[in-house]
Amino acid sequence: MTSSPRVDPTQASAEERIGVLVSRSLIVVAVLALIGLVVPGASWVAGVSVGFVTAIPVLRVVWLIFRWLRIRDMRYAWAGVILLALIAVGPALALLS
Repeated sequence: MTSSPRVDPTQASAEERIGVLVSRSLIVVAVLALIGLVVPGASWVAGVSVGFVTAIPVLRVVWLIFRWLRIRDMRYAWAGVILLALIAVGPALALLS
């Protein structure tokens, strides 16, 4: 007896919406980075844009974990949690050494 696979029927449209959001935000971040590089004394703006670009993949994994928890797919949810833990270990090790 096989169980039916856990499928989220709204996943494709949600992925499309998040892709549009990410692409639009990257355009804004690129403009902010350019402003931070061109305007004297505004290098902090470029630093914020780099931080935002770095946070996008992490936020996407968090978003996916919540979607997997909603459909009770614990295997993928735990994989996402472990991935986030591995991402956190790098800076923690750098601070300790």
